[in-house]
Amino acid sequence: MLKKLPLSWSRYIPAGLTLVLGVGFSALAFALVWDWEDRRHDYEMHRRIDDISIGIERQLNSDLDAVLALSDYMKAFSAVERSSFARFVGRPLSVHPSLQLLAWAPRVPNSQRAKYEAQARTETDSTFEITERGPQGELRKAGQRSEYFPAFYVEPTAGNETALGFDLTSHPEIRAAIDRARDTGEMIVTSYDGLIQRNSPEVGLLVIVPIYENSTKPTALESRRQLLQGFVLGVFQGKDIFQTSLKGRNTDYLTIYLASEPPDKPEALPLLPPTGDPALQNRAADGQIPQFGALFQSSTQQVFTASAAAKVTQRSNCPILDNPGPQYAACQRVLKISGSQWSLYVSATPEIRKTRKHWRSWGTLSMGMLWTLLPVTYMLTALSRTAQIEKLARERILQTEQLQAAYQQLELEQAKSEQLLLNVLPAAIVLRLKDNEHNIAESFGEVTVMFADIVGFTELSSRISATAVVKVLNDIFSAFDHLADRHGLEKIKTIGDAYMVVGGLPTPREDHAEAVANMAIDMLQEIRFLSLNHSEPFSIRIGISSGPVVAGVIGLKKFIYDLWGDTVNIASRMESHGITGCIQVTAETYEILKDKYTFQKRGAIQVKGKGYMVTYLLTGRK
Repeated sequence: MLKKLPLSWSRYIPAGLTLVLGVGFSALAFALVWDWEDRRHDYEMHRRIDDISIGIERQLNSDLDAVLALSDYMKAFSAVERSSFARFVGRPLSVHPSLQLLAWAPRVPNSQRAKYEAQARTETDSTFEITERGPQGELRKAGQRSEYFPAFYVEPTAGNETALGFDLTSHPEIRAAIDRARDTGEMIVTSYDGLIQRNSPEVGLLVIVPIYENSTKPTALESRRQLLQGFVLGVFQGKDIFQTSLKGRNTDYLTIYLASEPPDKPEALPLLPPTGDPALQNRAADGQIPQFGALFQSSTQQVFTASAAAKVTQRSNCPILDNPGPQYAACQRVLKISGSQWSLYVSATPEIRKTRKHWRSWGTLSMGMLWTLLPVTYMLTALSRTAQIEKLARERILQTEQLQAAYQQLELEQAKSEQLLLNVLPAAIVLRLKDNEHNIAESFGEVTVMFADIVGFTELSSRISATAVVKVLNDIFSAFDHLADRHGLEKIKTIGDAYMVVGGLPTPREDHAEAVANMAIDMLQEIRFLSLNHSEPFSIRIGISSGPVVAGVIGLKKFIYDLWGDTVNIASRMESHGITGCIQVTAETYEILKDKYTFQKRGAIQVKGKGYMVTYLLTGRK
């Protein structure tokens, strides 16, 4: 039996160094990956908070638009009957789940109280009377005052019976809100208490919009008080606001605090000299209006009333680690709600730690230790071969990485080329070009062409910078591109601030006119959202025509897929001769769509190069 020869200690130096370095690098990699995972978690949480804030902001603006639309309706008519009021508010109530009621509260002098109560008993409820809350919260007949603001029309009536006839001036906090709305002529948003029932557990919003005689806001404060006609009211349930806006969004282990912010410098409204009406004497809106504050708990899907002091708690429980003091504002977002600022804070429940996993860092440490011990063990058993094997392994790995990198670069360049071609031509045309097909041109017997033009864009471009012009135009046309993809339509080109799209080619489809009509309706909605986002009154004209066209690829350089024919020219004329904010279609398109969409006949109009043509305005889907 051969005797085992002792090895010199120097032979263990490589193995010892490998062990020390391996452990050190593994620990360093563990720390770096741990820090990367924390930063990635913060990034993902920022995106979650941004998504939540966008959803709540859009939902609140959409809900408040419903109240503003009702105020515009009330301004348009000197007198509105209850049946007309109920028909108008039917759609907003059906599409806004958070909308609890819409109401009209006219200004009723004491001398006309009996007349209004008699009219309401005939039109609404036989027991109608102007009411107020007693000391114990009970409803009772309103006492004598110089004027009243009762909820005269209330929709829906079911579930809101206590609001019908309730005098807004009898509640101090509501009175402060309507006084400020009256004096400023602006929409006031506050929390509500007492309109539906006293000390209601439901958290909600009360929206008040003043209506003046002659439908215009007087410039003078005294005139606004004298010409006040009444108020449009909207009540929204806080729970439904959160549940609707956060639907489909990740709110696990989060608590959301939402509060309206008072103006930085509230307008100081002067007191008027004493008048004959005590209701108008020295009642300036002092800004002491209850601010809306709500706390949404995702775990229970419950909404609670929260005071301004809740901000401190929300900041201290921010789930973002990188949240430096003293403001601790990493979890705060400022929302733009109908021209005013609201604050949104997101805090985390203790269970949020369950989502903060560091398995990558622990995996990195484990793999590092494993890859350290394996070569050390191997070097102890085969020190003489280690250098050669490691050198060979490094060469193979380097070759593999270089080969893989070259292959990935080739795929990336090919994908870029494919995408650039698809951005210029339709996919079907690209396939034909790949097959070396030349002179691509064909006729289509029935397609629908749409032109859209941004109204007033030349004036806008003259008062903002070139960079801003390009950004605005890019935002608008990018939104239109998304709509074209959604409806399966083919964008042909943009010409300045005009946008051209066609349905029914290069792949024919039977519903080409319906797809184009749906996109046109969506474009009107999208341009409204873009107007809110950019604080600019964008509007568009849209023209649609159906008929035969010729399509093909022209040019050798910077070639495009284009259309020709009378249908294209007529569609362009429908847009240029159209009405701002409307969709004008030809009689051919009307005949295709008349069974599924609603139209308004515009009649015969003079069209350049075509004489008189009968056109229609597409107003919506049936």
